[in-house]
Amino acid sequence: MSTALLEENLALKQALEQRERTLAEREAELTRRLEKIAELERQIEELVQKLRSAARDKHKLEARLKELLAKRRALADQVTPGQLGLVFGEEAPATPPCAKEAPDGETREDKIRPRHMRKNAPREISYAALSREHVQHELPVEERICPVTGKPLVVIGEKTSEELEYRPAKLVVLVHHRALYGLGEADRAQRTAEPVLAPAPVRPIENGLAGAGLLARILVSKYCDHLPLYRQQAIFAREGLELPRKTMCDWVLACAYSLGPIQQALQRQIVASGLVQLDDTPIQCQGGKGAANFQAYLWTYASPLVDGVVFDFAPDRGHEHVERFLGETIEGYLVGDGYAGYGALAKKHPGLIEVGCWAHAIRKARDALEESPAEASWMMTLIGKLFDVEAEAVERKLEPEAVQALRAEKSRPVLDRIREKLEELRGQTSDQGALAKALTYLANQWPTLVRFLEDGRVPIHNNACEVAIRPVGIGRKNWLFAGSERGGHAAATIYSLIESCRREDVDPFRYLKDVLVRVCTHPASRVHELVPASWKQLFGSAPAR
Repeated sequence: MSTALLEENLALKQALEQRERTLAEREAELTRRLEKIAELERQIEELVQKLRSAARDKHKLEARLKELLAKRRALADQVTPGQLGLVFGEEAPATPPCAKEAPDGETREDKIRPRHMRKNAPREISYAALSREHVQHELPVEERICPVTGKPLVVIGEKTSEELEYRPAKLVVLVHHRALYGLGEADRAQRTAEPVLAPAPVRPIENGLAGAGLLARILVSKYCDHLPLYRQQAIFAREGLELPRKTMCDWVLACAYSLGPIQQALQRQIVASGLVQLDDTPIQCQGGKGAANFQAYLWTYASPLVDGVVFDFAPDRGHEHVERFLGETIEGYLVGDGYAGYGALAKKHPGLIEVGCWAHAIRKARDALEESPAEASWMMTLIGKLFDVEAEAVERKLEPEAVQALRAEKSRPVLDRIREKLEELRGQTSDQGALAKALTYLANQWPTLVRFLEDGRVPIHNNACEVAIRPVGIGRKNWLFAGSERGGHAAATIYSLIESCRREDVDPFRYLKDVLVRVCTHPASRVHELVPASWKQLFGSAPAR
C-alpha cells in the first residue's frame, strides 16, 4: 500500500473519531437538557398540586367561617337579658329602646351595604335644560271615598316625581298661504293695478322643497354624527318620508355652495392672524364614471389667535394647495409636522417661518420605548419638561411677552440638554430602528423645533389641528369616500363650520338652521358675522326660527 493511501486512510480515521467524539458530546448535552426539562416539569407539577391544595383549603376555611358565624348569630339571638344576669350575678340592665333602632331610620330587616362595596360614585344625569311636561294623575271619582269614615276625599297635597322620556323626531309639511291683495268687487271697474302678493319666506335652496331644519338635520347627521346618506334615507322612510338619496346629495352640495362665503371669511381670519397651524388626513374619492377611486386629502388649518378651524379639500398632497390657501401674501409662522413641502414653501417665501411640533417628537420617542427603554424614556422625560413650562404659562394666564420670557428662563436650558444628549446618542446608536428614527427626526427638525422661543404666541405642538381631524377619521369609516371632487369640497365646507361650532360650544343644528336662511339676505361685506364665534355673540341668544 502506498504512503499516500496510508495518509488518506489515517486522515479519514481521525475525522471519523472526531465526528464520534462530537456526537458523543452532543448526546451528553442533550441528555443533560432532557434531565433539566424533566426536573422543571416535576417542579411545575409540584407547584400545581400546591396551588390546587391551597384552593381546596381556602374553600374549606370559607365554609367553616360561614358555619361559625351562623352559629354565633343563632346563639346571640337566644340570649336574653335575664340569662345575662345569671352570668354576671345581677340583673342585666334593660336595653335602651334606641339600641334596637337601625341607623338612619332603617329597619332591622333592611340590608345595609358596607362602604367598601361601593366602588364608584353614582353617575349624575344632567337634564336641567330639558323642557318639562306636567302630567296629572288623579283617583277615579268612585274611589275618592274614605274606607273608614265613608266621607268624600279631597286633594290635600301632591307628590311629584320625574321621568326621562323621548319624543320621536317629527317631520311636518309647512303649507305657506300667501295672501293676494287687490281692489274689492265694488271697485272692479276702476281696477287697473296688478294684484299684490304677500312675499314668500326665504328658502335656503331657491324653489327647493327642503326647509332649513330638514337640511340642518341632514348635514349634522352626516358630518357630525357620521350617518351616511343611505342610512338617513332608511330612517326617513320609517318616518313616512320617501327621500331619494340623489336628492339629498344635491341638497348637501347646494348647502355647501351657500355656506362657502362663511368658510372663506373664516379662512381669511386664520391667514391674517400670521400664525397658521396645519395638518392633513387622507380620504378616498371617487374618480368618476369609469375611473378608479383615488386618495385625496383634507387639509386642516387653525390658529390659536382665531376661534375656528377650516378644512380644505385637495386631490393630492402637493404643497401648492397650501400655497393657494395662504394666498398671494404669504408671511408669518407655519406650524406643522415636518412635511418637506412646508420647507419648500419657506424657501420660496422668505416671510414664511416654519415651526416644528414637539408632540410628534415625543410620539417617535414613545415608539422607541420597547426597543431602547432607557434612551426613549430619557427623551420623553425631557420633552415632557417643555410641556410642563407651557402648562405653567396657561395656568398663570401669561401674556405672549411673559410666555416668551418664561420659555427663555426654563425651556431653553432643557433644549440645551436635549441637544447635547442628542449628539451623544447619535454617535452611539445604529442608523436603523425606532430610536434612530426618533433621533433623526429631532436632528433634522431641530431648527424648526426651537423656533417657538422667538414668539410667545407660537405653540410648541400642532395638537389643535390633529384634534380637529379626529371627526373626519371617524366619519370616513362610515361614509367610506367622497362621491366626487365637488363632494370633497362640500365636505370641507361643512366640516369647517361644524368643527368651529364644536370649539365654541354652539349647537351645530341650531347654527346651521339659522345661517342657511340668514346667509341668503346677509350683506356680503359682513359675512364674517356669520362664522360660529361671531354668530354666537350676535345671534346666538335670539329665539330659534
